[in-house]
Amino acid sequence: MMTQQNIVMEKHDLCVPVEKKFWQEYSDIILNNTTTAIIAIDREERITLFNRQAEHDFAKKAKDVIGLPLKQVFPHLADHEHYLLLALHQQREFKDTERYYCPYTNKRGVFSHTVTVVKNARGQIGGAIWLRRDLTCERRLQQEISNAAIQATVSQIAAGTAHEIRNPLTTARGYIQFALSQEGKPVTSYLKTALQEIDQIDRIITELLSFFQPRENGLQFININNMIEDLLGLTQDTGSLSNIHFKSSLDKNMPLCLADATQIKHALLHILRNAMEALPQGGTIAVNSAYGNIKGEICITVCDSGKGIKQEDLAQVFRPFFTTKETGLGLGLTLANRIVQHHGGQIKLESTWGKGTKVSIHLPADYK
Repeated sequence: MMTQQNIVMEKHDLCVPVEKKFWQEYSDIILNNTTTAIIAIDREERITLFNRQAEHDFAKKAKDVIGLPLKQVFPHLADHEHYLLLALHQQREFKDTERYYCPYTNKRGVFSHTVTVVKNARGQIGGAIWLRRDLTCERRLQQEISNAAIQATVSQIAAGTAHEIRNPLTTARGYIQFALSQEGKPVTSYLKTALQEIDQIDRIITELLSFFQPRENGLQFININNMIEDLLGLTQDTGSLSNIHFKSSLDKNMPLCLADATQIKHALLHILRNAMEALPQGGTIAVNSAYGNIKGEICITVCDSGKGIKQEDLAQVFRPFFTTKETGLGLGLTLANRIVQHHGGQIKLESTWGKGTKVSIHLPADYK
């Protein structure tokens, strides 16, 4: 005869698997409806979890990869690029780390990565788990919102003002040139100075228009190394007058880059000029190029030995009209950044106050 206690225990035994099944299904629903790609491996490097977002992001089905070694599923990666293996074997964990390239998909963008080891109740490592979110659209939207208002207002004012100023400048320049032809007059030296100032105003207006109304000259395959050498040839003479020394190291395996040659040249020239202006007492500028086969991108770096940029100013260097110099519009880096982004690339800037600045241009070699 069953006692009340036995009946309760029997009911409990029946409920445990039902409750366990419920929570398992509940967990599966959460894992497969999140926009975060999740991959987990065990101690033998076999994939144990591959959620629906991971299927979408990596174009692989969970049923085809569960139980397989991670290296077999992603054979194109070196060991140091496998985030999960770094976590599993070297305990190299990172949380909410943003990177601009995902080696697993060979895609550029903004990706948030969280990688951690999984331990049991005794503290033993049983595997590793990786969470990856694509933040590209979110960051792009944030950037657009941040810049849209100021650029719309300034664009309208600057474009209209530039055209209005240019007309009287043309007339004034004509009169000054005529006066200069009257040799022997005492006004000649003053007119020369006035003409130089008007030319400077014209250059400023040209820079404003190039920022707000950029011209496109069409794409062509260009040799980045040749372009760098040409630009160094143009700037070295000017730099030598200020005791600035240039050095370069160019990758001989550099492929051709499909780009607008004029725009890329302007972007590089703006960055070189910035580097030169950072060295009023002289110094060194190093220009290097490199090609990353795995990432499929071309990298150009310009390093100067100037005083660097203060930490509080780093976040603003690409904003229109931001400058720490007494002269200049503060459009050089902004224009360079816009050009590079238009080509599917990005500019990174690193600087230490008192030590110098490094600007890196990353361009896709296969840009279309």
